[in-house]
Amino acid sequence: MQSVPIYQLKNELSRFIALVERGEEIAVTRRGEEVARLVPSRKVENDRLAEIRRAREKLSAVPAFDERELVAEGRKW
Repeated sequence: MQSVPIYQLKNELSRFIALVERGEEIAVTRRGEEVARLVPSRKVENDRLAEIRRAREKLSAVPAFDERELVAEGRKW
């Protein structure tokens, strides 16, 4: 991953956008500290889809339950 100060990014934005379009990630810095990251939008979409898939897998691992049984159990108390 390439790192670039904000002032350089402003001066050469087109060049850095072209790099991102080719799949590179760019860390944007201010006074040496990373403040932002430019990433290809496809990567962000793929990361979101992967996160949704992981959440679905976790939910499918939860055992099914019967509402009537839960109500009956609750009434016992």
